[in-house]
Amino acid sequence: MNNARRLSRFAIAGVLAAAVAVPATMATGSADVRHDGPPPTDIAVRSDQAVYRIPAIAVTRRGTILLTYDRRNGSANDLPNDIDTMLVRSTDGGATWSAPRALVDYPGPQGCGDSSMIVERRTGRIFLFCNYSAGKVGFPTGQPGTNDTTDPNTLHLQIRHSDDDGLTWSAPTDLNPQVKALEWHAYFASSGHGVQTSTGRLIQPINVLAADGLTHSADIYSDDAGTTWHAGALIAANTDESKAVELPDGTIVQNSRPSVGGYRFVSTSGDGGRTFGPVAAAPQLIDPHVNGDVIRVAPEGAHRDWLLFLNPASQLARENLTLRLSCDGGTTWPITKLINAGPSGYPAMAMVGKDRVGVFYENGTTSSYTKLTFATYRLGDLGAHC
Repeated sequence: MNNARRLSRFAIAGVLAAAVAVPATMATGSADVRHDGPPPTDIAVRSDQAVYRIPAIAVTRRGTILLTYDRRNGSANDLPNDIDTMLVRSTDGGATWSAPRALVDYPGPQGCGDSSMIVERRTGRIFLFCNYSAGKVGFPTGQPGTNDTTDPNTLHLQIRHSDDDGLTWSAPTDLNPQVKALEWHAYFASSGHGVQTSTGRLIQPINVLAADGLTHSADIYSDDAGTTWHAGALIAANTDESKAVELPDGTIVQNSRPSVGGYRFVSTSGDGGRTFGPVAAAPQLIDPHVNGDVIRVAPEGAHRDWLLFLNPASQLARENLTLRLSCDGGTTWPITKLINAGPSGYPAMAMVGKDRVGVFYENGTTSSYTKLTFATYRLGDLGAHC
């Protein structure tokens, strides 16, 4: 969801003051990533009828790549809007794609967007989250006081699942009765993907408009393979859309879009995402207030400490989509490669092989709302020398 919903300008004491000064755009000396896989594919291109936004990605146990995204009918607006969740599949590493189909399609002005996915490794079940509006309110205008499934005055987090590699999907379940606190005005699942930890816990990041009128990152989690879900504690105010990643020691790192300042915010959890410590700015990760992505390259082996981070690397505009590699669990990000120099918006990524990352991102010539593109890159092409 875009900057139109920003409600607060609350400063986190001491955070930005500690940030090391870095350029407002990506560092000089960064090089374009050489591409030797399937050519980049434009998955969806803006038309007179619809705008396509908000990428999400999952790789199934069979290796099938699933991409979901918003089809925003009539306008690019966030909810409340006539938004459908679209799906495409690739069974050959992104070389070819199925025809797009509407996985979730309510009659307007209802809509369900900002999708996210998680794959449960043991069962292979794929979970899809999307955020539903009955057409009356969006995130900034949601109302507290109920978590009833029929309440039209707040957003509803829906979950569906597939047990056949994304071919067919269950009916939706409304998670509000399980996870929405009565005092929250609204919340929604952060788009892109969730994560499954080494303990088997499923974690889906959310963004909450809390009783204090400010935005907070948080997680919902499941310890029974997605049967039931629980909400963790709110992270500090002015955190926003986020991604969670697990380090080798089990620490969960939450990497959040900032509502203030020009650096990503990070916080850590020692209890699997239930509670988090203080928030700190990440001085190497500049950000123009946009959803980004962070993933772990491998759960074990020589690359178990490697993380990839992807966002528009600018403090001025949504531009310069940049992929960064950390060899030490996110302490430093020495390897920086430019993916797209022009307008660049929300990205999502996943490992699509042990040495290849798939990147799904908003981009265009004059606006990042022009198209959604998928491409893959070898880690070896990043110039990685850890």
